[in-house]
Amino acid sequence: MSSDYLVTLVVVAETENLSEAASLLGISQPAVSQQLKALSQAVGERLHERSGHGVTLTRAGRELARESAPLLRGYRGVMEYLSSLEKGEAGVLSVAASNTVAAHVLPNWLIKFRRAYPGVRVSARSTNSELVVSSLDNGEMEVGLIESPEYSHSKELVERVIGGDELVLACSPSLFDFTLPEVSYSEIEHLPMVWRESGSGVRSTVEAAMVKAGIFPRTVFELAGGEAVKEALVAGLGVGFVSSLAVGREVEDGLLKLAMVKELGRITRAFRIISRPFDELSIPARSFYQLVVGKP
Repeated sequence: MSSDYLVTLVVVAETENLSEAASLLGISQPAVSQQLKALSQAVGERLHERSGHGVTLTRAGRELARESAPLLRGYRGVMEYLSSLEKGEAGVLSVAASNTVAAHVLPNWLIKFRRAYPGVRVSARSTNSELVVSSLDNGEMEVGLIESPEYSHSKELVERVIGGDELVLACSPSLFDFTLPEVSYSEIEHLPMVWRESGSGVRSTVEAAMVKAGIFPRTVFELAGGEAVKEALVAGLGVGFVSSLAVGREVEDGLLKLAMVKELGRITRAFRIISRPFDELSIPARSFYQLVVGKP
């Protein structure tokens, strides 16, 4: 006995008309008749009779329709939910972003998304790039925003560049006052180095550039999160590499000075969005993806 057939019986009970019931259900009138016939065979007695005004349920039909009414309510609830989902009035967007992107790029996108889809619940997580990729690989989150360099991920995930930033050496003027926008590493190698935690996009990118240049600094301070590193640098605990997007206010207020390390040159990186293929995403995730990068 199919639950679909029971839903059909309830709609017939409400409309008392096969044609109207078929229209509401989105199926043909012969299909409605066939389903009622199949139900009658399953029950073992007739459930409806034709009348001059349409269709009348028998006593057995009325009782079965009454017991099946919750199925129709559930069906209508699902259809209403799907309609709301398509309109951006329901659903959940789960997005994980690396710390720099989460702090300086993601908020503007989420504001635009909220304005366009006010009924969608947003679940956002800020962490380092490595953990963002991990959360997508294991299915915890649906969309990820990370920084270069590339992190290995499952073949099911795809990625696309959506912007970028530059990594610069930062230091408190009280510790070392840069007089030029470019310094030699030999000028600062005696100073304590403040690093982000392992797995950070900032750290991975800078370390790759240093290895290429044959530079191998010792780690003096290792702190979790860009804000912790920035506060340590402002306090004069050492020098460190930060995103140019993260220290604009501190530079303007004279709390930090920035420089490029001559041996490393400009260190730039790309921001990327990663997810499963577009047609495998939920409706809220597809809407967010389109907002960020346009049509896939």
